[in-house]
Amino acid sequence: MLKVNLKKLKAYGDRLDDGIVQLSFTLPVSASPEAKEAARRYAEGLGLEKVSIPAMEPMGEGFAYFVAYGYAKHSIDFTKIRVPKVEIPQMDYSELKDYMARNIDRQIVVIGAATGADAHTVGIDAIMNMKGFGGDYGLERYPLMKAINLRSQLTNQQLIDKAAELSADAILISQVVTQRESHIKNLKEFRDLIKKDKRLPKELVTIIGGPRIDHALALKLGFDAGFGPGTKPSQVASFIVHEYMKRRGLREKQATVETQAQPASQRTEINAPALHSEKPRHEHHHAGKHHGDRPRGEERHTHKPRQAVHHAATVTPNKPPEALDQNTDTLPAAVPQKKRRRRGRRGGRRHRKRREKINAATNTPESGS
Repeated sequence: MLKVNLKKLKAYGDRLDDGIVQLSFTLPVSASPEAKEAARRYAEGLGLEKVSIPAMEPMGEGFAYFVAYGYAKHSIDFTKIRVPKVEIPQMDYSELKDYMARNIDRQIVVIGAATGADAHTVGIDAIMNMKGFGGDYGLERYPLMKAINLRSQLTNQQLIDKAAELSADAILISQVVTQRESHIKNLKEFRDLIKKDKRLPKELVTIIGGPRIDHALALKLGFDAGFGPGTKPSQVASFIVHEYMKRRGLREKQATVETQAQPASQRTEINAPALHSEKPRHEHHHAGKHHGDRPRGEERHTHKPRQAVHHAATVTPNKPPEALDQNTDTLPAAVPQKKRRRRGRRGGRRHRKRREKINAATNTPESGS
């Protein structure tokens, strides 16, 4: 096992502490031997030593792409690094659903959108939609969450107006387009507008997310939390629920002993919509061995057809109900009728006409009577 010096941490290339790094960049010149030399000198200007340019590719007229390798002497003290993180209890869907049922008496209204000129909804859809992603259900599936996905290309003012209209408890903003720091400008504009709006409550939870978003940036811009790539819907839902309870002074209620002992997968879903309708399964239990354990030569167990049970009070066809037996107070048992075979549309019509003819001939009164 390698012994890493965390106080003088360096890049790892071929061996520990060799400081070899790889970087790629584009220069606005056409690919040529002179352009390759320019890329090598540019990498040396960044502090790299023994620079090599193993790859150069044209990127259209007047542009070239380079991959550079070099040695860096710089090291960092890893033990002194502190990064703000979202500190919340990690709960999966079942645990958080039960937690909300114990502690919250109404639905939490959550709205989300990709604001500004950003038309990318893959991030907000993964968090909000019922199916979620990666086996983790989205906010729409939680019974005590009213999740409203407004999709994309909303202005910041339109999102604020919708939040006031729906009395939102939390707002989610997705920012995927980040060219020229456009996401920073858009988020600052949203924060300035929400500070001036008096319709929204002070307990409102504001969350941002995207490929270049982290919790430190969110706190710097004045938001409550920031989530980057790989965030699961349950992480966002957990933060919303705990922050909602914290801001309203709601105390956590402990689960009962029976609830804790019961597996989460067997607990009854409270107030959840019926998503699937399952038919009861009829299992046949045999007193003997399983089929796989049956010795060779033993006869296969077969099920005998169940005999129809006819109650004594059944009325016999073609006989009036008043024709009771002389010795008993019950009617004679009905003669079991042959089960009618299911036919197609055309065959069923012919079969019906044939039965009508037979019935008409049977019910015809005899001559002279």
